[in-house]
Amino acid sequence: RGGRNSPRRGGGGAAATPVRDGARQRPARVPSSLERGYADDEDSATRKAAQQRRAVALLVFAITLHNFPEGLAVGVGFGGAAAGLAGQSRAKARNLALGIGLQNFPEGLAVSLPLRRAGLPASRAFLLGQLSGVVEPVGGVLGACLVTMVTPILPYALAFAAGAMIYVVVDQLLPESLEGKGGTKQQTLAFMGGFGLMMIMDVALG
Repeated sequence: RGGRNSPRRGGGGAAATPVRDGARQRPARVPSSLERGYADDEDSATRKAAQQRRAVALLVFAITLHNFPEGLAVGVGFGGAAAGLAGQSRAKARNLALGIGLQNFPEGLAVSLPLRRAGLPASRAFLLGQLSGVVEPVGGVLGACLVTMVTPILPYALAFAAGAMIYVVVDQLLPESLEGKGGTKQQTLAFMGGFGLMMIMDVALG
């Protein structure tokens, strides 16, 4: 005869108890070091992407803001020449417009290329680069119409525009360019060449 603890009977034997206790006491699975590494990489990539978006937004805003006083300067040049103000002529206004127009090309690239690298389609990055200069004609018309009112504040507006660009270059563009592979020689030569070109244009165009 089988006893009370016989495995054939479904009584309260001790045979099934360890299984139920084991199921209740099973320890929680600890993430492996590989899984923790993946999570850390994802967090780092997210933070880096957010920083990149903020940097690109700051660059676009600064260049757009910088373009408005340049338009004012061109408008004042032509408006002053038309009004016959002392020291103003159409030749000077044309040279000023030519110089500002030429330096707008690298400014447009400075907007479009970071946007493209941030993942935007090429057409949209190009369009936003062009839109950053839309405020310049607006400033030109305003400067030409209000030449007598704008002339006294123009030096301060241009100083603000220059300061905005210097801040963006020092805080964003130069550190980002030095993060690339291949050392800093190429970046340094490009900076020196661009600076020398702008000095030549400044002297040549008066």
